[in-house]
Amino acid sequence: MEVSPVLATAGLGKSFPGVRALDDFTFDLRRGEVHCLLGENGAGKSTFIKILSGTFGEYDGEIRVGGRVVRITSPAEAKRQRIATIHQEFNLVPAMTVEENILLGAEPRRLGAFVDHSAARRKAAALLNALGVDIGPGEQIRNLTAAQRQMVEIAKALSVECDVLILDEPTASISKREVDELFRIIAELKRRGTGLIYISHRLQEIAEIADRVTVMRDGRHITTMAASDASSERIIEAMVGRSLDTSEMAATRSADREDVVLSARNLSRGRKVKDVSFDLRRGEILGFAGLVGAGRTETMRLLFAADRPESGDILLNGRPVRLRSPQDAVRSGIGYLSEDRKLEGLVLGQSIASNILLANLRSVSRGIFVSRGRAARVSRDFVKKLRIATPDIEKKAGQLSGGNQQKVVIAKWLQTECSVLIFDEPSRGIDVNARREIHVLIRALADAGKSIIVVSSDLPELIQVSDRIVVMSEGRVTGEIETARTARQTDVMALMLGGERAG
Repeated sequence: MEVSPVLATAGLGKSFPGVRALDDFTFDLRRGEVHCLLGENGAGKSTFIKILSGTFGEYDGEIRVGGRVVRITSPAEAKRQRIATIHQEFNLVPAMTVEENILLGAEPRRLGAFVDHSAARRKAAALLNALGVDIGPGEQIRNLTAAQRQMVEIAKALSVECDVLILDEPTASISKREVDELFRIIAELKRRGTGLIYISHRLQEIAEIADRVTVMRDGRHITTMAASDASSERIIEAMVGRSLDTSEMAATRSADREDVVLSARNLSRGRKVKDVSFDLRRGEILGFAGLVGAGRTETMRLLFAADRPESGDILLNGRPVRLRSPQDAVRSGIGYLSEDRKLEGLVLGQSIASNILLANLRSVSRGIFVSRGRAARVSRDFVKKLRIATPDIEKKAGQLSGGNQQKVVIAKWLQTECSVLIFDEPSRGIDVNARREIHVLIRALADAGKSIIVVSSDLPELIQVSDRIVVMSEGRVTGEIETARTARQTDVMALMLGGERAG
């Protein structure tokens, strides 16, 4: 007997000026299943999720919840329909605590009016403990890493009873251990009868948790298939309309092993970074692996002078440098693509062109005046080169999909012509085709003599793109993989868990 869907859409559509983002889209979700939704950036996934979560209250077509036709006109209405969403982009209030964010709008109360802070803290702590996360409920969001914020988002979504849970790239910046814990919770939610819409660009996750897979392209439904039939090749061809050629990534590279461009010597800062030392060579891609809390991002922030080291030295081309600010780092030829593009990488209310030129306005200026013609040419060149999906360089960065926003951040730093580029989670929220393009771009930059650091929680990605891998655990370097392309994930994981083995 056919199982009645907990949620179904028919003829769903949404338009923006010059763009049909969602077009006659049909989808259904059954109770107790994980239905994976896949598609390139710009395929319409984010628009679909924003309609279901009430962000976009105006749309064409029909939504049924539990067999009843409903109009979801606001987040409050989505909540009434028992639909919860874990967003790819963090919807947290930085100045508030973890506890306050998790229970925002649903705080336990005493005497009907006063927030019961003790009960709120207990509930928040229980949710975090269920996820296996070591974050204090009283911590302010602004002090957390992107991975920790992601876990707070997950706890927030799980704090409400729901029939439909939407997970938009929930594993993009969390460690393997936390992914395993999340998948355990997903299995429990399935057992309870919750329907889950799961969006991810990590194809290896589909075989592990999905029941069905739907592929979108250009705002339309392309195909729905059982997860058992969803091979990587079939998914990719449905997503992009063709098979992918990975030959660009096949060639083995070798950096100039004698020409050290950047060195860290005994860098330390509190409990997060402890006596970290490494060398980065010209034309090399140096990967950094580690679990959440290993100190990778904190080390990169020291290199970029976003934070000050308590001890240790940074050397550029063999000479010690004292970097007092990110501006000093940029002037010294260091660029940093942070793991949270929305908070630290972009000015969302400004145009694509403004964001691309933000770190190097001098390159398009004559004296104190910006040359509009030169600025437009440079911006359009990067839009074309990185295939940023936009009808106009004056479109606001905040209106782009997550993947295209990441490309704008990359363009911004490429425009500075830095000699050292630090990519912190470069493919977070990026679809399979765009991820491949960025990997190829990173290798092209290294081939051109740039020195690249890549921090990634995705071990297969790190092994594929890196020349060498430095592994960190609990703030320390625990080992180094000299030839990344021949490394086994088990070897890297052993070092991530605190081993002391190099290979």
